[in-house]
Amino acid sequence: MRRTLKKLVFVEPKSTHLHIYSRVCIPRLGSVLLATIMRAKSYDVRVYIEDIHDIDMSEIYSADLVAISAITSTAPQSYRLADKVREAGGIAVLGGTHTSFLPDEGLQHADFVVRGEGEFAFQELVDAIQGGEGFEKIQNLSYLSDGRAVHLPERPKIPNLDVNPIPDYRLITGWKPGGVISVATSRGCPFSCTFCSVPGMYGHAFRTHSVERVLQELESHRGNMYTFFADDIFTANKKRCKDLLRGMIQRDLTPDWGAQVRTETVDDPELLQLMQDARCFNVYVGFESINPRTLKLFQKKQDLAKIERSIERFHAHKIRIHGMFVVGSDEDDVETIDATAEFALKNDIDSIQFMILTPIPGSPDWEQVYDRGDKYVISKNWQFYDGHHAVHQPRRMSPYELQMSALNAMAKFYSWRGIAKKLLKGDKYYAAIRFFGKRMIRDWWKDSENRQHVDWLRTQLYGDAKELGHRALTRVGLPAIMLQDSVGRLLQRFLGELGVTVVPLAEAAAEGAARARETVDCLITPIVKRAVKEREEFYANLASVNAALQSQLEKLPKVSFPLVDGQGPVFEPFAKIGLLFTKNLDRIRDAYKTAGVQEGLWEAA
Repeated sequence: MRRTLKKLVFVEPKSTHLHIYSRVCIPRLGSVLLATIMRAKSYDVRVYIEDIHDIDMSEIYSADLVAISAITSTAPQSYRLADKVREAGGIAVLGGTHTSFLPDEGLQHADFVVRGEGEFAFQELVDAIQGGEGFEKIQNLSYLSDGRAVHLPERPKIPNLDVNPIPDYRLITGWKPGGVISVATSRGCPFSCTFCSVPGMYGHAFRTHSVERVLQELESHRGNMYTFFADDIFTANKKRCKDLLRGMIQRDLTPDWGAQVRTETVDDPELLQLMQDARCFNVYVGFESINPRTLKLFQKKQDLAKIERSIERFHAHKIRIHGMFVVGSDEDDVETIDATAEFALKNDIDSIQFMILTPIPGSPDWEQVYDRGDKYVISKNWQFYDGHHAVHQPRRMSPYELQMSALNAMAKFYSWRGIAKKLLKGDKYYAAIRFFGKRMIRDWWKDSENRQHVDWLRTQLYGDAKELGHRALTRVGLPAIMLQDSVGRLLQRFLGELGVTVVPLAEAAAEGAARARETVDCLITPIVKRAVKEREEFYANLASVNAALQSQLEKLPKVSFPLVDGQGPVFEPFAKIGLLFTKNLDRIRDAYKTAGVQEGLWEAA
């Protein structure tokens, strides 16, 4: 490909659904940084951040190249825009976290995908397009050659971030100075939280701008209302952070500001005092959970005592807290999520987000969920991968319960009760924030796609019970060979806890089938969704027996039960069967927990 390039347009599509940051746009910096670099090389550039200004399609169609950023929840919009660019004869380039980890998917819509840190790769790509050669030398680049995807090696991470210029916000269409700006002083995260894609994208090494370079960037935004430090952990290097805060104080670069930090930040009194002196307005703290088992599962390396201590000490220094929680791990249940909302209210966390655990590409959870099978995955509709939609199957509750519990927890916190608590303390600002949260939840329900998603989740849980109805069922049959599997034995114990007798059935002769029809009320039919090679013979025998029983007992009501080898049990298939015998979901959940303890699959709560 050889093309003369003069006009470059950079686009960040917005999410199609409301989310916790819908009220205030905090721009991601990738697009404006690339535009700043390319303008310095004399290109005509435009930047559209759709949360700030609608995209002008005439600008898109008149561009020689359009670079589109894609996070997972905006990937569908990014792909649609890339398709339009190519249909109009332009060059479409995709970048961002989503296509960095799924470049083959991105290449279905774009001419090129720039993976990972894109500053150097993008410049080299533009030069290669101008010259019509050299694509094969560009690290971090993916493209198609003769219909085959080419993924060139990853380049080393940028060691000194000062090589990048200060992003010029004036390039953003519709940008108005004086509001909220974002400043990144570092990249990378030394921790390994299982749900996070940051180390996959930027590495574990903590790489920084110099303190002087950060102060220069803050100076360029002097007079703005609020600064968000976009570092994944602003206080990771405490000495450097203190130097930066001292510089901010000395140069009077202290508008209200906020940053993402960890709970152990409060263990350094000097740092905490400097944050207060530098006018830190709020911190975004990854509490993640109040469930010790979930914290261990997330590899979070903190406990409830640390969380409570951090809340107390931040508040003692008049620093507000935005508490970030992730709900829906394999150790969470509906009670955990409700208790988290109560915890947040009791400890007067100023604002919160309850993000539903979502297997984002690039995270360890992604690798465990997708690479090992589809057991947990119920949707690959990327627009729902925003932390506000259940898209996986947790172990201790159904996806529908996870969805509703997260929404109910948000509603409990952002309620008249929560608003009143702030008003009684004279905190009108956070009373208003909580009122906005209350309205956001109401508006979330007005979105037809959100309602359809919730209705679909509910149907997945209650569909069989609705179709078959609640009957006087007391005895169920299942293939006897199924009891050779731990999940089959768990199912037998679970039904026993509900007062249901399980009748193991072997492939029977005609007279045996007749007796079975008289002694069981319905038949459980296992569906093998994945079988490891070592157990192929077992599953072949199971399928044979299952097919014979279905043929012989064709008039009996049948309920399917999925089996995914190597993944262990999840609650929803058990709940769907339990709902045939009782409408009491709490009773079903208790039976599931008890059966799991008896089978030695998990510990008692």
